[in-house]
Amino acid sequence: METIEVSGIIGLIAIASLAANFIVGFFIWSNSKIKLPYSLSFLGLHKFTGYSAAIAILVHVVLIPLDPKSEFSWSDLLLPLWTKHQPYANTFGALALYLIALVVISSYFKEKIKLPLWRTLHYLSYFAAVPLIVHSVWTDPKLEDRPIDWFDAEKVFVLICCLVITALTIYRFLVIPKNTSK
Repeated sequence: METIEVSGIIGLIAIASLAANFIVGFFIWSNSKIKLPYSLSFLGLHKFTGYSAAIAILVHVVLIPLDPKSEFSWSDLLLPLWTKHQPYANTFGALALYLIALVVISSYFKEKIKLPLWRTLHYLSYFAAVPLIVHSVWTDPKLEDRPIDWFDAEKVFVLICCLVITALTIYRFLVIPKNTSK
Protein backbone atom coordinates (compact mmCIF):
# COMPACT_ATOMS: atom_id res chain seq x y z
CA MET A 1 0.00 0.00 0.00
CA GLU A 2 1.33 3.42 -0.93
CA THR A 3 1.84 6.16 1.64
CA ILE A 4 -0.74 8.36 -0.08
CA GLU A 5 -3.34 5.59 0.32
CA VAL A 6 -2.53 5.29 4.02
CA SER A 7 -2.90 9.06 4.31
CA GLY A 8 -6.32 8.81 2.65
CA ILE A 9 -7.45 6.08 5.05
CA ILE A 10 -6.30 8.18 8.01
CA GLY A 11 -8.18 11.12 6.48
CA LEU A 12 -11.32 8.94 6.55
CA ILE A 13 -10.64 8.18 10.22
CA ALA A 14 -10.26 11.92 10.84
CA ILE A 15 -13.59 12.83 9.28
CA ALA A 16 -15.31 9.97 11.12
CA SER A 17 -13.80 11.23 14.39
CA LEU A 18 -14.99 14.76 13.61
CA ALA A 19 -18.51 13.53 12.82
CA ALA A 20 -18.50 11.59 16.10
CA ASN A 21 -17.23 14.72 17.85
CA PHE A 22 -20.13 16.75 16.44
CA ILE A 23 -22.59 14.07 17.58
CA VAL A 24 -21.18 13.97 21.11
CA GLY A 25 -21.00 17.78 21.20
CA PHE A 26 -24.66 17.86 20.23
CA PHE A 27 -25.53 15.62 23.19
CA ILE A 28 -23.58 17.94 25.48
CA TRP A 29 -25.28 21.04 24.06
CA SER A 30 -28.75 19.49 24.37
CA ASN A 31 -28.16 18.41 28.02
CA SER A 32 -28.96 14.84 27.03
CA LYS A 33 -30.38 12.62 29.75
CA ILE A 34 -28.76 9.55 28.18
CA LYS A 35 -26.51 7.71 30.62
CA LEU A 36 -23.25 6.32 29.32
CA PRO A 37 -21.95 2.99 30.64
CA TYR A 38 -19.14 2.65 33.15
CA SER A 39 -17.44 5.91 34.03
CA LEU A 40 -17.75 7.46 30.58
CA SER A 41 -19.03 10.99 30.26
CA PHE A 42 -20.09 12.94 27.22
CA LEU A 43 -17.43 15.54 27.98
CA GLY A 44 -14.73 12.86 28.20
CA LEU A 45 -15.98 11.28 24.97
CA HIS A 46 -16.05 14.72 23.31
CA LYS A 47 -12.43 15.34 24.28
CA PHE A 48 -11.43 11.86 23.10
CA THR A 49 -13.09 12.22 19.68
CA GLY A 50 -11.74 15.76 19.29
CA TYR A 51 -8.16 14.86 20.09
CA SER A 52 -8.44 11.67 18.02
CA ALA A 53 -9.58 13.75 15.06
CA ALA A 54 -6.75 16.25 15.57
CA ILE A 55 -4.12 13.51 15.72
CA ALA A 56 -5.58 11.76 12.67
CA ILE A 57 -5.57 15.05 10.74
CA LEU A 58 -1.93 15.69 11.61
CA VAL A 59 -0.88 12.17 10.60
CA HIS A 60 -2.96 12.49 7.39
CA VAL A 61 -1.13 15.69 6.49
CA VAL A 62 2.39 14.61 7.50
CA LEU A 63 2.23 11.43 5.40
CA ILE A 64 1.52 13.26 2.13
CA PRO A 65 5.04 14.63 1.41
CA LEU A 66 6.54 11.26 2.36
CA ASP A 67 5.07 9.77 -0.83
CA PRO A 68 7.18 10.84 -3.84
CA LYS A 69 4.17 10.41 -6.16
CA SER A 70 2.33 13.19 -4.31
CA GLU A 71 4.92 15.76 -5.44
CA PHE A 72 4.16 17.70 -2.23
CA SER A 73 6.91 19.53 -0.38
CA TRP A 74 6.76 20.29 3.33
CA SER A 75 6.06 23.95 2.53
CA ASP A 76 3.12 22.88 0.37
CA LEU A 77 1.44 21.65 3.53
CA LEU A 78 1.38 25.17 4.94
CA LEU A 79 0.18 26.85 1.76
CA PRO A 80 -1.01 24.31 -0.81
CA LEU A 81 -2.44 26.82 -3.28
CA TRP A 82 0.49 26.27 -5.66
CA THR A 83 0.71 22.49 -5.47
CA LYS A 84 0.75 20.44 -8.65
CA HIS A 85 -2.27 18.33 -7.71
CA GLN A 86 -5.64 19.70 -6.59
CA PRO A 87 -4.42 23.05 -5.24
CA TYR A 88 -7.89 24.42 -4.46
CA ALA A 89 -9.16 21.28 -2.74
CA ASN A 90 -5.97 21.10 -0.66
CA THR A 91 -6.18 24.78 0.23
CA PHE A 92 -9.64 24.12 1.65
CA GLY A 93 -8.10 21.25 3.63
CA ALA A 94 -5.37 23.54 4.98
CA LEU A 95 -7.96 26.15 6.01
CA ALA A 96 -9.94 23.46 7.85
CA LEU A 97 -6.72 22.30 9.52
CA TYR A 98 -5.89 25.81 10.76
CA LEU A 99 -9.40 26.39 12.14
CA ILE A 100 -9.51 22.99 13.83
CA ALA A 101 -6.04 23.60 15.29
CA LEU A 102 -7.35 26.82 16.88
CA VAL A 103 -10.27 24.92 18.39
CA VAL A 104 -8.05 22.14 19.75
CA ILE A 105 -5.41 24.50 21.15
CA SER A 106 -8.03 26.73 22.78
CA SER A 107 -9.72 23.67 24.28
CA TYR A 108 -6.42 22.49 25.72
CA PHE A 109 -6.02 25.89 27.44
CA LYS A 110 -9.73 26.27 28.32
CA GLU A 111 -9.05 26.70 32.04
CA LYS A 112 -6.58 29.54 31.37
CA ILE A 113 -8.69 31.67 29.04
CA LYS A 114 -11.99 33.41 29.66
CA LEU A 115 -15.13 31.42 28.88
CA PRO A 116 -16.56 33.88 26.30
CA LEU A 117 -13.28 33.83 24.35
CA TRP A 118 -13.05 30.04 24.56
CA ARG A 119 -16.67 29.66 23.42
CA THR A 120 -16.05 31.96 20.45
CA LEU A 121 -12.96 29.99 19.47
CA HIS A 122 -14.85 26.72 19.96
CA TYR A 123 -17.53 27.91 17.52
CA LEU A 124 -14.82 27.94 14.85
CA SER A 125 -15.40 24.18 14.60
CA TYR A 126 -18.67 24.94 12.82
CA PHE A 127 -16.89 27.23 10.36
CA ALA A 128 -14.13 24.64 9.92
CA ALA A 129 -16.78 22.17 8.76
CA VAL A 130 -17.29 24.09 5.51
CA PRO A 131 -13.74 23.86 4.11
CA LEU A 132 -13.42 20.37 5.60
CA ILE A 133 -16.47 19.20 3.66
CA VAL A 134 -15.28 20.87 0.45
CA HIS A 135 -11.83 19.30 0.84
CA SER A 136 -13.21 15.87 1.70
CA VAL A 137 -15.64 15.73 -1.20
CA TRP A 138 -13.50 17.42 -3.84
CA THR A 139 -10.17 15.68 -3.23
CA ASP A 140 -9.11 12.69 -5.29
CA PRO A 141 -7.54 10.39 -2.68
CA LYS A 142 -4.89 9.15 -5.12
CA LEU A 143 -3.97 12.70 -6.18
CA GLU A 144 -4.57 11.80 -9.83
CA ASP A 145 -6.87 14.78 -10.43
CA ARG A 146 -9.76 12.51 -11.40
CA PRO A 147 -13.34 13.80 -11.28
CA ILE A 148 -15.41 13.04 -8.17
CA ASP A 149 -16.66 9.46 -8.14
CA TRP A 150 -19.94 9.87 -6.28
CA PHE A 151 -20.43 6.08 -6.04
CA ASP A 152 -17.03 5.23 -4.59
CA ALA A 153 -17.51 3.66 -1.14
CA GLU A 154 -14.98 6.02 0.47
CA LYS A 155 -16.68 9.06 -1.06
CA VAL A 156 -20.10 7.81 0.10
CA PHE A 157 -18.68 7.43 3.63
CA VAL A 158 -17.29 10.97 3.45
CA LEU A 159 -20.65 12.27 2.25
CA ILE A 160 -22.47 10.53 5.11
CA CYS A 161 -20.07 12.07 7.65
CA CYS A 162 -20.48 15.48 5.98
CA LEU A 163 -24.26 15.08 6.05
CA VAL A 164 -24.17 14.32 9.79
CA ILE A 165 -21.98 17.37 10.47
CA THR A 166 -24.15 19.63 8.30
CA ALA A 167 -27.45 18.37 9.74
CA LEU A 168 -26.29 18.80 13.34
CA THR A 169 -24.96 22.28 12.58
CA ILE A 170 -28.23 23.35 10.95
CA TYR A 171 -30.25 21.89 13.81
CA ARG A 172 -27.96 23.48 16.39
CA PHE A 173 -28.12 27.01 15.03
CA LEU A 174 -31.28 27.29 12.92
CA VAL A 175 -33.88 24.87 14.19
CA ILE A 176 -33.54 25.15 17.97
CA PRO A 177 -31.11 27.89 18.93
CA LYS A 178 -30.36 27.62 22.63
CA ASN A 179 -29.32 30.38 25.00
CA THR A 180 -25.56 29.95 25.43
CA SER A 181 -25.00 32.70 27.98
CA LYS A 182 -24.54 30.30 30.90
